[in-house]
Amino acid sequence: MWGGRRRGWQDGNLRQDPGDYFPSTLKIGIYIDLQSHSQMIEREKLAEAARALKEYLAPVDPDEFEVETGIRSSDFREIVPRDSGGRIFAIDGSNVVVFDLGAVSLHRIRAGYVVYRGTGWEKTAVTCDDLFVADREDYSQHFKRYRKGIFDIEEPFELQSKEELDRMATFYRDLQEHVALFEAVLEAEAGDVVLYDGGFSLWREPYHREVFDRIFERAGERGVDLLAISKSSQLSWGRGIARPLLRSVDRVGCAAVPGSPWLVRLSGQRAMREEPWGGETFAARLHPASTHAFRVDAPGRTAGSIDEILGRIALYSRSSESPGYPHVLFRAHQEMKIPIQERDFTRLSLFEELRGLGFSEGEVRGALDYHEILDSIKRR
Repeated sequence: MWGGRRRGWQDGNLRQDPGDYFPSTLKIGIYIDLQSHSQMIEREKLAEAARALKEYLAPVDPDEFEVETGIRSSDFREIVPRDSGGRIFAIDGSNVVVFDLGAVSLHRIRAGYVVYRGTGWEKTAVTCDDLFVADREDYSQHFKRYRKGIFDIEEPFELQSKEELDRMATFYRDLQEHVALFEAVLEAEAGDVVLYDGGFSLWREPYHREVFDRIFERAGERGVDLLAISKSSQLSWGRGIARPLLRSVDRVGCAAVPGSPWLVRLSGQRAMREEPWGGETFAARLHPASTHAFRVDAPGRTAGSIDEILGRIALYSRSSESPGYPHVLFRAHQEMKIPIQERDFTRLSLFEELRGLGFSEGEVRGALDYHEILDSIKRR
């Protein structure tokens, strides 16, 4: 693809051609081949790991759980699925690395939302599909463009630690999801529900709090209900080990409200670290056949009507593709994700553009983080 074959090289009596290691498509990391010989970890180590995980997966004693967390079986409330009309919006986004230079990386970022009325899809809106250069010395203007231009926030966006700088592209994807959330709120009408894939209570990441404040304010003005539903959570409880809180809540809730969807308020309980974000946090299982309960963040206005709103969401969480997870969020995830084939095509196109600018194959390969080179080499 990039010129002819390279001259062979000799190592002792072994003569090989680098082309054997870097076929044209593999040179730029377009294809990743599975290794023909996979090494199995020792059975004893697997058994030891299983015994360690047993403590985290073991059944929950409701009395111990109540003492440690303050959550009682009587706190769980049944969710009654209902149709109150209106539309449901769902926001999601994705972020993949296209090109890694070590200190600087190029990312493909996509964000947007989908709209349903009842079980009928109405539209998909992609609000961002762009390339982002994550440069530690030159990033603030990318954030300012949206923080100032859309949310009218004057304060500069500055990351404070090396760990945060390493996650710069994640912060940028978050911001693009917040832009999509804002656009959805502006399109929504009174009585509509807007679901955000993620959380509103940013315990460790306060940078977008001003953005959320603007979104909450506009949603309140328009009579739009907002909910954030998290697919994962780091909340924990217990002494000695950190037991996953949501999984334990799920076990207790299913015993307290068997055969029905349910919710329970987590805010104000000992297991929750309170943050002054102006809302409340709940756990909810949206269908009895679901495998998971989810964390739900509700701003103040929405929290007051949480039973009714979750009833609407539960009615449309019956999809066979993802029972117990709102189908509109499932659709948003599918629409906004960037599959590996699309990432690879973007990478290929980028290499072609670099070649057009006069860079040789060796110059481009030499600029890559060597992990990409190693990952692209087929084991012999």
